[in-house]
Amino acid sequence: MSDATGGGQKRGMAPLWVMVAIFAAPVIAAWFFYLNPQYLPSGRTNKGELIHPVVPLPVELGLSTPGGAEFDRRGLEGKWILVYLAGGECGEDCLNRLIAMRQIRLALGESSLGVERLLILTDPDASDLGADLGKKLDGMHVVFTDAAGGGRLLDLLGEGAAALNRIYILDPMGNLMMRYTPEAPAKDTLQDMERLLKASKNWIKGAQYGHK
Repeated sequence: MSDATGGGQKRGMAPLWVMVAIFAAPVIAAWFFYLNPQYLPSGRTNKGELIHPVVPLPVELGLSTPGGAEFDRRGLEGKWILVYLAGGECGEDCLNRLIAMRQIRLALGESSLGVERLLILTDPDASDLGADLGKKLDGMHVVFTDAAGGGRLLDLLGEGAAALNRIYILDPMGNLMMRYTPEAPAKDTLQDMERLLKASKNWIKGAQYGHK
């Protein structure tokens, strides 16, 4: 009787594991092809710095919107995210980077539908700045951490204040996996995103072909 019950539980879990595999496999494939570009027809070395080990964006960051509401992450699930990490200020260089993120996403064409933009301000008192930037850069998600959350994120990235004023790539599994220096040209981020999206898309096409 117990064997039959156990078999039923295993069969009942099977659809869940299939869903996990479908969601995770394109990201794993993108990582594989990214770290092994020789397997891509037009393989190139990465432009950004790989974060190793990756840094999951902690749930306990206490992210909130400029209006003070808790930020709903569900709209970001399963997407690649261009992230900009700032303190409580955004001068000319910062604004130029945020504009560049918008242009990078637009340059991805149809693939841009799977890419979002996120500005994280580690100063919870910069709500007026966040609201202003949200209006200037339509479509960009603007969030704040609480004081403890901001410090924790900088500690996880291992660079302290040097982690600020950079563009990061957040993968669909919620991991910060690549970063760029403040001086890096926007085309570097664009080329890396193109490769990651291409690797992910190639896996999906291959999986669909294999199941026909």
